Amino acid sequence: MKNNKKNYYGSLSSLVYDQTKPPGTSIDGDIQFYTNELIQRDGIVLEAGVGNGRMAIPLLRKGIEVIGLDNSEQMLNIYKQNLIKYNMESELILSDLKEFKTDLKFETIIMPNGSFCLLDREIITLVLNNFKAHLTENGRIYLDLIFPISFKPGNIHEYDFACENGDIIKIKNKSISMDWINQKTYTELEYTRNSEFEIQPFTLWWYGVEEFKNILEELEFKNIKTIQNYNNAKNLNLKTLTFIFEK
Repeated sequence: MKNNKKNYYGSLSSLVYDQTKPPGTSIDGDIQFYTNELIQRDGIVLEAGVGNGRMAIPLLRKGIEVIGLDNSEQMLNIYKQNLIKYNMESELILSDLKEFKTDLKFETIIMPNGSFCLLDREIITLVLNNFKAHLTENGRIYLDLIFPISFKPGNIHEYDFACENGDIIKIKNKSISMDWINQKTYTELEYTRNSEFEIQPFTLWWYGVEEFKNILEELEFKNIKTIQNYNNAKNLNLKTLTFIFEK
């Protein structure tokens, strides 16, 4: 199934994300992993796809300087509210990942929990090169790639989500298609609240380990290594593979 719809967080999907994954919500142990890694590094961290600050705010509370980048104004507005709520400060950048520009140089750039897999395959070299341009001389990148191990085309899951203010958002999660040749899945989430209606399209791309390593080598990244499932040996199925590499 071919589609040209772009991944997007609108107002309803952003609200649901924030209330189901508030700052400090660790997914498969990712916050603990990134905290342990970044606490050992100096300089500024850029979180690409910062969202509502789920990862960034716990890092800030550990004294790690984090700047948040996202292309969703709705998500960044929620992040601003969460920074106030948790009495934290952070610079924000509203921009596309392949086009953002800042005079700052980052010691570390992170993109946790598979956000990179939401990028169209055709633009990933532009994104990676832009990341490289914003790294310090010894800068390092952490990217989580995720695999669709539980995706089943045709599955539909419907449920009601109760907001903190008492509103009910009806959600329909539809697993539409899996394209084995082009290595992508396509999902649509429908959100309904009273007269509001929002469709959130999600295309998720996945990569083979050697395939992605070759991409990084062609872009002349160095010291490439991988971590499986945030070093959680109890998780036997490979869901998350963290690529760590340097400029």
